[in-house]
Amino acid sequence: MKLIPYDKFKIDTLNSPGKVLLIISENIGPRNLFSLVSAREYNGSVTKNGFLISKNIYYRNSFLPLIEGKVKPSINGSHIIVTMRLHALVLCFMFVWFCGVGIGCVAVLSHLDNFSFPLLIPFIMLFSGIIIVSGGFWFEASKQKTKLVELLTKN
Repeated sequence: MKLIPYDKFKIDTLNSPGKVLLIISENIGPRNLFSLVSAREYNGSVTKNGFLISKNIYYRNSFLPLIEGKVKPSINGSHIIVTMRLHALVLCFMFVWFCGVGIGCVAVLSHLDNFSFPLLIPFIMLFSGIIIVSGGFWFEASKQKTKLVELLTKN
């Protein structure tokens, strides 16, 4: 598992770009805010050259990857360049949070002469934040990478 919640990979398929975008659009449904079950696997949008989707899940995960795909024609079908990343607001919030915790860690390190257990709190928060962000993102990203490859390479 990588620490940075960002993944970029390429899928090669025998399907034409139009067929790839059709497959994606057939698997996109509206986001259901109050329902636990969705009719489609993803929500998002399709453009003429790509898509921006996220998985419909029945639980809350702020670190759910946004899946952006750019579809390009190739000799034998299509190249799909897929980028998985965090939502921009989540990324900004976590940046501010990690900066604050980092400042707390530096402050603790500058006062090591009077050590007590509460001084470990910023380090516990830093470690917990890394685990929560990485775990929440990579748990879903690994499943979605497998699902997308399966979905887009079948004929």
